[in-house]
Amino acid sequence: MNRTSPFSNRPLIGVTTRNRNDEGDFVAPGRYVDAIRAAGGIPVLFPPGESEPQVLLSWVDGLVLTGGGDLCPSTYGEDPQHPQVRYVNAERDRFEVALAQAVLAQGIPVLGICRGMQLLNVVSGGKLIPHVPDVYDELDHFNPADRKPIRHNVSLIRSTRLHQIVGAEEISVVSWHHQAIRDVPSGWRLAARSRDELIEAIEHETHPWAVAVQWHPEFTFEEAEHFRLFQEFVQAALRFSPRFAATLSGAEPRAQVA
Repeated sequence: MNRTSPFSNRPLIGVTTRNRNDEGDFVAPGRYVDAIRAAGGIPVLFPPGESEPQVLLSWVDGLVLTGGGDLCPSTYGEDPQHPQVRYVNAERDRFEVALAQAVLAQGIPVLGICRGMQLLNVVSGGKLIPHVPDVYDELDHFNPADRKPIRHNVSLIRSTRLHQIVGAEEISVVSWHHQAIRDVPSGWRLAARSRDELIEAIEHETHPWAVAVQWHPEFTFEEAEHFRLFQEFVQAALRFSPRFAATLSGAEPRAQVA
């Protein structure tokens, strides 16, 4: 199969889905797909349960680790019986841990969103706050009554990649989470905080393009600051794409990973 056509100028972006719902269906919120398409990428859905995630990654040029249910606290060495931990799915945890480890090791561009940020933190040796209100009470990060998203501001750290992408020192974001990362893990740097000092974004210090945000930019991708994040991610995937490189140089595409 010739992978240099017809997609030579549009990178393929893996997008993780949620685990099966009660009807047995895998679900991926459509706004992730919409944002990636609008930014020039071609989304490819990755449902949990595949036994060889390396094979999946060999076909894409970037990965979005999406939001969803809580990571089981056992993945970061904490008590899995915390009363506020919900919607845990061991199959999704195993699958996405393997994906996250692989993209970090291989230099594949990755954008972590909400749970995705927490996942990248955990595979990098970090820990999570199982329930944000246990530690932070100045600013709500979700509405506990109806579990709806809320809007608030975050401050971006100057001279970070995220600050350069967004082009502002403070932006309004949509949050929908009750877990968060406890500290910036080794190999990463702080990129944004909310006014209660909760860590809102991190970026890798040496990986070609690994950025993770606690908020949900797909909810507001029509707004310029948030759309730029998807644009820069898709451009990073395009630069990484062996299919695009092959178009320019005549070289063979990246070999499949067994």
